Amino acid sequence: MYFIYDDYYLKHENGISHPENPDRLRYIKNAVDILAGRGIIEYISPSPADKKQVEMVHDALYIEKVLELSEKGGLSFLDMDTGVNQYTYSCALLAVGGCLDGMDLILSGNNKYKKFFLACRPPGHHAFSSRGSGFCIFNNAAIGARYAASQYGIKKIAIIDLDAHHDNGTQDIFYEDDAIFYISFHQYPHYPGSGEVDETGYGRGEGFNLNFPFIPGTKEPDYLAALIDIVLPLMEKFEPELLIVSAGYDSHFSDYMSSLGLVEDSYQKIMNALSYISHRSCGGRMAMVLEGGYEYRSTAGSVAATIMGSLESGKIKSIEDLEMYFGIDDGYRNSKIKNNMVIDQAAKSFGISR
Repeated sequence: MYFIYDDYYLKHENGISHPENPDRLRYIKNAVDILAGRGIIEYISPSPADKKQVEMVHDALYIEKVLELSEKGGLSFLDMDTGVNQYTYSCALLAVGGCLDGMDLILSGNNKYKKFFLACRPPGHHAFSSRGSGFCIFNNAAIGARYAASQYGIKKIAIIDLDAHHDNGTQDIFYEDDAIFYISFHQYPHYPGSGEVDETGYGRGEGFNLNFPFIPGTKEPDYLAALIDIVLPLMEKFEPELLIVSAGYDSHFSDYMSSLGLVEDSYQKIMNALSYISHRSCGGRMAMVLEGGYEYRSTAGSVAATIMGSLESGKIKSIEDLEMYFGIDDGYRNSKIKNNMVIDQAAKSFGISR
């Protein structure tokens, strides 16, 4: 697998004691160095995107605003949480560029690997077309999706977000788009306050926007049941040509930015399930783009688990195989799941029999 990273990402700052800080990447890099030593990943240095590429998603005036704040120096804020220093604009271009480089690597005809993980800062999923928010500047995953469609003719893309915070920016960008199937697992109620199960898209995008707003304390069983019962059947029907994972790790039980209950092994299992769709529909192609995750050790370990889970060789041949592999049956569903009402409502909205 390609692992896209550059020390330049460490230069972006949000201020003293801010949770989104360079140490996040330092810990991740230390963890994946071990995988590199085992030949599991190959490091790739990114190149910066240009303004025209960022404009595939973002308004020119907003892009100019970020540039002007960076050129001013010091520390400015797009909102109360989202800082801009002298390096933010160039870091944000490099984050977008890393995603586009990854798309080139896995979508070109002579690719060595079919998957990449982008470990970048600043993150992107709370960035709207015309404004940044929630620590995010440019929406890396959304721009990557638009680039894959325009540059490589990819007609159907699934974006799956695992961050504890609903990715309101990505949802808003694709809410009326039937070429992007957007799916989010997140804590609710929680920042940013959006992402209810009845938010299913609008106009042409109706039926292509799926939210799982999970209550605090939700653990692995709800994620696996939602994947087995709802997400994977929908993906078999949708047949995406590319899978993009917005990889957030503040859903880990140790992360102080949420009250969810995943562990490192949970991410590996989730990626086992997503790898099934990747192999079945996407020719094995999958992009993973870092979002949140603020407890350094658990985030680093979860990134490593994500990578390992995504590298399943395709031995799982059906959803039933995954059910058996995870030990999911009616007893499991009745005794271990906290969000059956949410999952049942999602099933009803999307015409899935559960």
